[in-house]
Amino acid sequence: MRKVLSVFIPWLLILVACSSNKSNLNTYLIPENYVGWVQIIYNQEGFDPIKQVNGKNIYTIPESGILKTSTPVEYRVSFDEFYYYDEQNRQQKIDVDQMIHGHHIGNGESVNSSGKIEGPTVQEFFVGTETQFKNTPDPEYSVELMK
Repeated sequence: MRKVLSVFIPWLLILVACSSNKSNLNTYLIPENYVGWVQIIYNQEGFDPIKQVNGKNIYTIPESGILKTSTPVEYRVSFDEFYYYDEQNRQQKIDVDQMIHGHHIGNGESVNSSGKIEGPTVQEFFVGTETQFKNTPDPEYSVELMK
């Protein structure tokens, strides 16, 4: 019986941990035919928080590709969906394997006098084909973007 419990209890704990830590589903709505880098800049005072609908975080990306939000970044496992949207808000799912590249979260590139990185957290990803991704330089973190 002890042997069964020693195998069963760890698996049960793993299942409970996974189900209780079920992360938010992130839905990214990207303007129709958009190609280029998307940047989401977190912790920006005076900007709207990320909308939440039925437990989903909804990121509506503007035509500029830059979304500023007052929402703080959350580092955890998430499940992401990407859609193009048109003027009538009709949505078409984007093939992530073919059209989303370089998805990462990091800090803006501002370094104080002691060498510490400061600034808001920026999430970015490229929307387009792999060839377009390879031919487009990484975006820069303009000081004007992070105000």
